[in-house]
Amino acid sequence: MNDLIYSNFIGPKAENIKTLAEMINKVVTHHSQMRKASFPEDSSLYPDNKIDNSLLESELSSLLEKSKKNFPYHHPRYIAQMLKDPSIPTILGYLTFMLSNPNNHAYEGGPVTTELEMEVIEMMKRLTGFENGWGHLASGGSLANMEALWAARDFYKKGSVYFSEVSHYSWKRICNILRIEDYSEIPVDNNFRIELNLLEESFKKNPPMFVMANLGSTGTGSVDNISGILTLKKKYGFHLHIDAAYGGFIRSLILNEKSELLDFSSDMNLTEYTYEQLKALSHADSITIDPHKHGLISYGAGAVLYKDEQLRNVILNSAPYTYHKTDKPNIGMFSLEGSRPGAMAAACYLTYKVMPLNSKGVGEVVKLTLAASQKFFGEIQNSDAFENLNRPDLDINCFYKTPGENEIEQINKECLKIYSRLSVEAENPEFILSKFVVPPAITQKVIPVYKNESNENLTALRIVFMKHWNALNDFYYVKELVKALHGTD
Repeated sequence: MNDLIYSNFIGPKAENIKTLAEMINKVVTHHSQMRKASFPEDSSLYPDNKIDNSLLESELSSLLEKSKKNFPYHHPRYIAQMLKDPSIPTILGYLTFMLSNPNNHAYEGGPVTTELEMEVIEMMKRLTGFENGWGHLASGGSLANMEALWAARDFYKKGSVYFSEVSHYSWKRICNILRIEDYSEIPVDNNFRIELNLLEESFKKNPPMFVMANLGSTGTGSVDNISGILTLKKKYGFHLHIDAAYGGFIRSLILNEKSELLDFSSDMNLTEYTYEQLKALSHADSITIDPHKHGLISYGAGAVLYKDEQLRNVILNSAPYTYHKTDKPNIGMFSLEGSRPGAMAAACYLTYKVMPLNSKGVGEVVKLTLAASQKFFGEIQNSDAFENLNRPDLDINCFYKTPGENEIEQINKECLKIYSRLSVEAENPEFILSKFVVPPAITQKVIPVYKNESNENLTALRIVFMKHWNALNDFYYVKELVKALHGTD
């Protein structure tokens, strides 16, 4: 038995909750001792008589009651969105410093956690293959994306911005916020990857400054042809940013304990194409990568990495009331965000010390999520009732119910029937999955055999297999899901 995939998680049925409770008590006891030892000459400010905590107890009970209405994000039967149980090291690392509340904006606001953040960034640089450069944690991928484009815009000054039409919605919003009017959404192929020939045709009309490649698009988890984009980069000389918010941590699967690349093997549960793109990640100029996705951390923890440290200088800022320790790393001087919780850096640090960013750590977890995705893909391939929309590059699966008639309208009706009983809309669903809406032009490329005379969007079904529990016990939950899908509509 691989203890790593069991010991570091609470478990779907709270199997490891006793361990968590004991360790939380250890953290709280340590914090108590630390407070008591601070300025020992001071006496207590508290009165001798008993303090009335009845209101807090009452309101906490009320809050706990409200929490029962939350969706079971922790459970393998919840497969709708990018939500995963935070690891136990994450909870403990965060709690340890949340109790003292450091701010990683400036060194003096969080000296210990600033040092931890710098160590975490070194870990992520090794993960992505960056030998040099700079980076920091952020609240999420959208903010990391914005900072990267802001830095590139002010560093390079001119040129067009390019990304695929299935990229995260934040990219268009970011361009609007940064007043970048010269951007283009490039069409995708039938596997939701950017069309390289159309990308290059666009370069001939408007020279590129910034090209964004997806390493795990939000809808399907598709991975753009980074190797092909690198060939274009040599020819046209642009800044390559990779949005690896979802898929970046899957690179841990192809690294040994010295952070060296492992040769491709089918045991990785990756296609050779995806392996090559993960391998090529090291050639990016900047990367967005989210610990709060496959990095096993709770929301919100994103990160941005730059290969060229000069990019941080164009967004340098200062303030008269902070950054007094100028010989120390003041992260906020070079970041879009101001105040950031030092506790999040501690959460990442402890998690990656316990589960390193290689094939023997986080890689063991993502290997299972990929296995579940592949198992489900095969089940759908062998089904007469369903069809896969595409072959997943990572661990997000999209599929649809085979209609009685050869029309997109019928597919939509059948998929919506299933969604009504296996989603957040149902009262007691066996599983909770999501929808994936595809525009007509892309639908025509992906499933051209179906008629779409009314030019409708396709409504497919979507599953995110980012919980490693789905691959355990001989894929028990995957098999149960297939049974539920074939149930009575």
